[in-house]
Amino acid sequence: MPNGENGLTVALKTIAAPHTAFEALSVAPTWGWAFLISVILGALGTLLSVPAALHSVAASLAHQMAINPTRALMSGVQRHQIVASTLIAVRFGWALVPLVLLITAFVQTVILLIFNAVGRGRGNFKTLWASVMNIAIPGFGFYLLLGGIIAIIRGPGAYNSALDSFLAMPSLAWFAPHAATATVAFLSTFNPFSIWAFALTALAMVTVARTTWVNAYLASALILVLAALVSMWGGARS
Repeated sequence: MPNGENGLTVALKTIAAPHTAFEALSVAPTWGWAFLISVILGALGTLLSVPAALHSVAASLAHQMAINPTRALMSGVQRHQIVASTLIAVRFGWALVPLVLLITAFVQTVILLIFNAVGRGRGNFKTLWASVMNIAIPGFGFYLLLGGIIAIIRGPGAYNSALDSFLAMPSLAWFAPHAATATVAFLSTFNPFSIWAFALTALAMVTVARTTWVNAYLASALILVLAALVSMWGGARS
């Protein structure tokens, strides 16, 4: 069977039969199809969420212009330029999906390589990179796609701040909706798709790298917590 078909089969099995998929990746690491699927799903989800994101960003910028002393002193032209450039970035955010995925996958692979070395595993960059990229289908692609679908269902009017965006997806943030934005952002990272990716990452470390479950869970937990901290940093700046 051609390599492309093998890659597609493995990508699909990451969802339906992950252990079988990771066993295959440990022998023949393929990630092209997984990357393509994740990018398509992620870009589509990002496009669907553009109206909601535009509404949220516009409302947030208006609020910042009113309370930020520095921006309050800006001229009308300067304010307009800031708003216009920001909204353009939001409209074309979907184009950055491949780059974001590649950077995220690289960081995660490096983390897994470190734990692979500590745990004296059998993984290498190729096998762990391929594993991370296939896990990105649910952890990255499905997550962004569902976020876009939710945005369409709720409508742009439901997104008036970054807080609304963090609370849109079912997550631990639902248990603390009135907390500070940074806290909500941190908790929002713990959602069904991140937990799914957490479990798959641990399974990949055990199956592909042949490390212990303790090592696997620690590696997976670090990736999840780092993602939450990055989200928290973004929430604090919004």
